[in-house]
Amino acid sequence: MWDVRKIIEEIPQPITAVKYSPPCFDCQADTYDQRVGLPDVVCREIVGAVLAIARVQPGDLIMEVGAGTGAIGKWFVQSAVQYVGFDLSQAMLEIFRMHLDSKGDNWKLLQADGNQQWPMTDSTARVIFSSRAIHLLELERVVEESFRVARSEGAALLLGRVERQKESVKALMQQQMQHRLRQLGFQGRQGEQKQRQLIELCCQRGAKVIDPVVVSRWKVASTPWQSLNSWQQKEGLAGIHLPSDIQQEILNDLQIWAEANFGGLDQRVESEEAYVLQGVYLPPID
Repeated sequence: MWDVRKIIEEIPQPITAVKYSPPCFDCQADTYDQRVGLPDVVCREIVGAVLAIARVQPGDLIMEVGAGTGAIGKWFVQSAVQYVGFDLSQAMLEIFRMHLDSKGDNWKLLQADGNQQWPMTDSTARVIFSSRAIHLLELERVVEESFRVARSEGAALLLGRVERQKESVKALMQQQMQHRLRQLGFQGRQGEQKQRQLIELCCQRGAKVIDPVVVSRWKVASTPWQSLNSWQQKEGLAGIHLPSDIQQEILNDLQIWAEANFGGLDQRVESEEAYVLQGVYLPPID
């Protein structure tokens, strides 16, 4: 069985040094789960699916990239695995720690930048997992680090995302927001597109595709105001930093559009959301 604390102690220093922690991450910590968090039952189902798809055995090491507030990660910790989670935001990790038994010896949380070397020794991770975060990172770095930390016997790289119906309030509001960003010369980050690109890059190095798996489906009733309010609390839109005046201009335009197309900002529309896992099996090293 891997000793997670021994693994961390062996990491060359200064591997977890972070030059900065942008406010756009830290300032979301207190409200993140309320705004965009997943139901607890869904998070447990995600962990069960990851363990099954990757054929994880007791004591295997799970690494989570962009661990955030631990809504999913806390259920890994409660499983019979070793867990290392890292995130750029110290504020989010502090919330994660509040969910955990401080005396537990099967977990470690680290502040680290996913665009630098990851805080893990070579050939140790049975699973590299990331939920709704990988699109914020440089794909070449993700590929290099995933192959580096993957166990020599082989490993799984699994990526999770929320899939929404195209006619849902959230999807339509997101579509309009991306459209306005492009009109102003900005290119928002597309999570699903970047996941596909990452999988293609891994396959070029011999990885085998894991077909998408729908882990869970649930009903939501959303309003345009909820989307606007969520974006109002963030610094930046679609994963990119924006001058505050430009961001406000976009939000004002979206408010006008939503009022005209939904019949009011508080108009509730029911739709279905799903959590989808996809990824690759990383090949063994001869």
